[in-house]
Amino acid sequence: MAIKTLFFIETLRGGGAEKVLCDLVNAMDPEKFEITVQTLWKADAARLLKPWIRYRYCYAAPGRLNSLRSRAEAAAGLTYPLHIRDNYELEVAYLEFGSTKILAGSTNKQAKKIAWVHSDLARKLDGKPETRAKLARQYAAYDRIVCVSNTAKESFVRLFGRESEVSVLYNTVDDAAIREKAELTLPALPAKRRLTVAAVGRLSEEKCYDRLIRVHKQLLDAGLAHDLWIVGEGDQRGVLEALIAELGLTDSVKLFGFQSNPYPFMKAADLLVCSSRYEGLSTFVTEGLVLGKPIVTTECSGMRELLGDSEYGLIVENEEEALREGIERLLRDAALRERFAATAALRGRDFSARALAGETERFFIDLLEE
Repeated sequence: MAIKTLFFIETLRGGGAEKVLCDLVNAMDPEKFEITVQTLWKADAARLLKPWIRYRYCYAAPGRLNSLRSRAEAAAGLTYPLHIRDNYELEVAYLEFGSTKILAGSTNKQAKKIAWVHSDLARKLDGKPETRAKLARQYAAYDRIVCVSNTAKESFVRLFGRESEVSVLYNTVDDAAIREKAELTLPALPAKRRLTVAAVGRLSEEKCYDRLIRVHKQLLDAGLAHDLWIVGEGDQRGVLEALIAELGLTDSVKLFGFQSNPYPFMKAADLLVCSSRYEGLSTFVTEGLVLGKPIVTTECSGMRELLGDSEYGLIVENEEEALREGIERLLRDAALRERFAATAALRGRDFSARALAGETERFFIDLLEE
């Protein structure tokens, strides 16, 4: 009999965690797992999830009344009993903070409860002792913690302990779909006019696109002609648009917003760059490996697990000058870009959706058999 499994996440739009959740559940065996994906806000799930996956949501749209209602119900611990409750055997909070808080209020005493951690919480909670204390109480409600990289695990254990109850499972990506979608022609994709750097991800503070834009300006001033494409949406858009205008970069920096298919942008670019202050395990970098693209990334959680000791992509110190030097090095050296593209393609073969989903399935089965 298939194992009744709930994956809960606030939304299915716009972020790496949301995307890899869809890739994971779509790759899992429906004969072994009866899967429900539930979100806080209604999503276009039919476009994202395979037909055999049940989809539910708590609220239809994040308007003023629904937002007030959701906050009030969450504060009172009523989100789970009012909107989620069912006889699941496994309940998975697939992202830290909101999802973790809501499923910590589960009233299902029979289910094994798992919290999925996608970021370096020690960096994220630096200087926030009250938030750390709240999270400690929430994580105490879970039987197991899953982190998406060894660095993320070390960070979690440093904050909350429980080392024997923390496991590492790498993100599942749909490698075949990535390669297929990268070949499509998109109306939004501009014609390349020169060397191009691309970054994909939510326009949020931790992605540090402001420093990537400043680096772009410095390289232009040094005579290195190139364009910068940033694909993603988020609350930093206004800040980034103002910075682009202030630096006079409207001709060379393009913000393309959220794209359901970012892969043609990645494939067309000469270099992929991750400028993040912190990550868990970067979906963007993983997908770049699948596409066999040269990559420059700041040193943050999961990068050495993905790229080795700069074997499959260049890892630089997590500061602006090192990022500038790394990008300049690859843009000026076509042979080095070709070498990293070749090693990235080799590493990308390790990210088979079926194999990665199989590891998660075995983890779930072992947990229920304990």
